[in-house]
Amino acid sequence: MFQIVRLALDDNGEVSARRPLQPLFELREDAMAMAEFDASRLSGDYGCDDERDGWWATDAGGRKYRFVVEPVADVTPWRELALGRHCRA
Repeated sequence: MFQIVRLALDDNGEVSARRPLQPLFELREDAMAMAEFDASRLSGDYGCDDERDGWWATDAGGRKYRFVVEPVADVTPWRELALGRHCRA
């Protein structure tokens, strides 16, 4: 499973805030495509960050962000429990 994380950057390019986004993705390629879409929606410039394997973006106010894709632990048992699939007949 993979998750998009939006990183807010300060004026020096250092991470000032970290926000994991939903949903989770089974395929890294799907998460990367959605990260590009998220970057494009900030109403500023955006582009591919090859060095960090993600996307960068600025919003209309000039704030800078980075969108990265990170692996997360398998949550399948919790998902099945939430969907009521924990009982076997």
